[in-house]
Amino acid sequence: MQPATAPTPDNHSVGPIPRSIQIALILFFALTQAGCSTFWEATRERERIFALENARTQTGRGQCDAALDSLDRAQARMDIGRYARESTLARVRCYKKLGLVEIAAAHRRLATDFYSDEPMALPNADGTSIFRVRTFRAGAFSRPPTWLEFPLPRFSPYAQRSKIVGRVVISFEIGGNDKPTKIRVLEMPHPLLATWTIEAIASGQPKKKEAAALMPGSRYVTTFVFEWRWAKEAPEEEFDS
Repeated sequence: MQPATAPTPDNHSVGPIPRSIQIALILFFALTQAGCSTFWEATRERERIFALENARTQTGRGQCDAALDSLDRAQARMDIGRYARESTLARVRCYKKLGLVEIAAAHRRLATDFYSDEPMALPNADGTSIFRVRTFRAGAFSRPPTWLEFPLPRFSPYAQRSKIVGRVVISFEIGGNDKPTKIRVLEMPHPLLATWTIEAIASGQPKKKEAAALMPGSRYVTTFVFEWRWAKEAPEEEFDS
């Protein structure tokens, strides 16, 4: 008697997947991806609206630390619309209440420059807008002194996921305490990036005490570029003296 043996597999190979099935699979995966993207976008928008209502409530109650956190999320939308002015003025009130006088004053200028009248909007390559103040004089600024150091601005994951990127051009003077003062945003793609740049400039510190002869009333300008994963200081361009 012959010993039992395991059946051998058929040597016939599987034929190519029909084109109709290939197309169906491609459509399935595309629709699945689009559905996931739409789902997460809707979820983020619900979270943003919730943060917006929290920001309004917290600002009204004077809970400014919490309100500023909520504003970071409430403003994290590329097309912010009329909420840009409301949220900027809410920041003015909160920074003032917290004793951050220079930051509050810079946001007051931001509201006046960009939201009293329609700001000048230039189309960007990706379809977004670049907003510039109308009253700056090109060539009227100097580079910041080398002994003054700024931290990198904040750049939240909410803003990154909303694709809020671009450059902020900002000017300032240096007060008698060697700290930045009279901070003013000259160009921005979005008020949230302007806020984080203002905070960074206001936090500028001398690297070391140097005998630097500064002309009274001198205006300095620098540029921060917000990219997808990080923010960095970029070379000044047309605003240089």
